[in-house]
Amino acid sequence: MHVYEPRLHPVAEKDIPEKALEALRPYRNGEGDIYAIWGTLAAHPDALRRFLVFGNHVLAKNTLPTRWRELVILRVAWLAQAEYEWLQHVAIARRVGVTDDEIRSLGRPGPAGFAAAERALLTAADQLVTGAGLDDDAWKPLREHLTTEQLIDLVYTVGQYQTVAMAINVFRIQPEPDIAVLREELALPAPATS
Repeated sequence: MHVYEPRLHPVAEKDIPEKALEALRPYRNGEGDIYAIWGTLAAHPDALRRFLVFGNHVLAKNTLPTRWRELVILRVAWLAQAEYEWLQHVAIARRVGVTDDEIRSLGRPGPAGFAAAERALLTAADQLVTGAGLDDDAWKPLREHLTTEQLIDLVYTVGQYQTVAMAINVFRIQPEPDIAVLREELALPAPATS
């Protein structure tokens, strides 16, 4: 994978306004450093604080089971070819029990090896990312497996992580060293070719 020079660099912690720093308190790695994505978006501290409110719902208050949420996020990351997002969520997905074979499958067209509800979620993620909508064939199995709140959270999850993927790709945000090592094990698969 080609590593590009970042277009925007993370803001130094000493230069982040106090309100934004407070909002970023839970968004630090094991070393206590602010994650590069959030440090980069801290260049617009007011927008960052507001964005984190919604992001906190999607990541921490979501009605989708954590496993389902992570499958969807990884699928969005693959579709968008957002390496930073992919690597961060490979680590999270592993912690919630998603296997490496399942993760690899998410980086292929028509991922295999998932239960009916998960296949429905992944089909929906594909359609939401590529067409900003769902056809009736995608909607019906979702309605069978998800509550109304979960359906809404599915759309929010795809939208949130598609937005994050755009920021990653546009600003060329690079993964932290502790996450970059995952390139050797579970690198972002290349996009599907037609």
